[in-house]
Amino acid sequence: MAKSEASNYILPLYKDRALKHLVKLAGGKKHAKSLDADQLRAMMIARDKIAEDMQFNAIKWFRPFPYQITFFKTGKDFTRRGMIAANRSGKTVASAFEVAYHLTGMYPDWWDGKRWDKPIIGMATGESWEQVAKTLQSKILGCDDIKQSYKLGSGSIPREKIDVKSIRADGQNVLAIEVWHASGGKSKLYFSNYTQQVRHLQGFELDLVLLDEQPPDEIFSELVVRTASREGQVICSFTPLKGLSGLVRKFWDNIDGYCHVRVTWDDVPFVNEWGEDFFSKKEREQLERDFMPWERDCRMKGIPLVGKGVVFPILNWPIYKSLDLELQNNPKLERLISFDLGIKNDPTVISFFFRDPVEEIIYLHRQVTIPTGETPDEYVHYLLDRQSKDVPIALPHDAGLAGRYTLTEQSVREVFEDSYGLNCISGAILNPANDQGKVTNHKAYGINIMRMGMERGTFRINESCIAFLDECRNYAIDDAGRFSDPDDHIDSARIGILALIQGHGESQVSRSNSFAFRRLAAIEGKVQRI
Repeated sequence: MAKSEASNYILPLYKDRALKHLVKLAGGKKHAKSLDADQLRAMMIARDKIAEDMQFNAIKWFRPFPYQITFFKTGKDFTRRGMIAANRSGKTVASAFEVAYHLTGMYPDWWDGKRWDKPIIGMATGESWEQVAKTLQSKILGCDDIKQSYKLGSGSIPREKIDVKSIRADGQNVLAIEVWHASGGKSKLYFSNYTQQVRHLQGFELDLVLLDEQPPDEIFSELVVRTASREGQVICSFTPLKGLSGLVRKFWDNIDGYCHVRVTWDDVPFVNEWGEDFFSKKEREQLERDFMPWERDCRMKGIPLVGKGVVFPILNWPIYKSLDLELQNNPKLERLISFDLGIKNDPTVISFFFRDPVEEIIYLHRQVTIPTGETPDEYVHYLLDRQSKDVPIALPHDAGLAGRYTLTEQSVREVFEDSYGLNCISGAILNPANDQGKVTNHKAYGINIMRMGMERGTFRINESCIAFLDECRNYAIDDAGRFSDPDDHIDSARIGILALIQGHGESQVSRSNSFAFRRLAAIEGKVQRI
């Protein structure tokens, strides 16, 4: 196609829509058939003009789905907004038009979201330059290759609003572009991708950030900082195929300042307002057959992936806030402290538990992470304060190995008991004996107890235990039965839960004698401890 032909080319799709629009204005097909030749000729001329307007002024003709309107409204009260959506739901289109509204100031009459009354600076970013070109650049500017200039303006930003001379590009990719704002002056939009180093994103001040598909946490954090001084907005639209971790958790749990709208296939119509197939029933049924079983809830309902190999398939985590429960001052609750030990390559993690013996609910109230390289003498102060002094301590099986975690001839157990007089539970905390009477230390038993407790609400986690929750959300098991790393916080909690269900917890009421029968009498001389 010659350049001159391309520059005047209007897609047949828009001619069909324009004709439908005119027929509707004429009173419907029945009335349209009664038009004379001159009227039909005028209709065809009008069709071509309207078709051009539809293609190059799409912002005027965009009619959002109800869920998209709901998402737009969230901008009025929140600055961190997530559209957690099923595949093929139109999430990128919605984001592209919101960006266009803000860059141009051309807000529709029905708009009830965030408004800017002056030009803004925005950034649209995705997983790679190719992905950015095929999705964001294509939906916002109308072309995935800037060399196809005759398509420019057929995206969400009207052609007449684009300052063509301002375009900076690298090959097919647009790097930056300026857009005329309704108030006068020009907004600026940058394009970037997640493969760029974080330092390349520093120095910007941004009003608006659009992230298409889930970004790395460090990219999100850096771009949020870029919006801070201008009280900007951050919009994320993605299908949560990477599970409940990092950024997804913030949206899913609706932590302060964050909100999300979840979009399922049920929220998406089969046809659009023009009567054209948007996402047909036949296509949905075929895709459902194509998806792997563990993907379906994520790809069809926007539910974060908890599929093959995921150990804790929990969507509503049993989290509580310290202010919601009076645990510290309840003398009837059992208390216990547990450890996962490390010194060289792994941190030491101390877990502080409460257990309600009546309701049989275990609370993981706090975890302390000790940096690698610290010995017991350097972190024992966590066990000597008023709240922790004399609370039973559950230690792993290797706590009795001399020098293993102390860098001396003593074991951790010896340091705790002999040097500080701590209330260590005698013996290692292991799994209960199985049907054959065999005692093991396999992780699977304790992990399964932990999972069932989460599902039933009998194991609850304080919201401050962020590292524990992060590990759980990413915890997986491979085909060989190996659990993933890291799991230091999980192991510390697992040992504590095993100790509590084996009756090692102690309430303040019974502290004076509840452990007397378990404590071994002092033995003179050097002995091997377990």
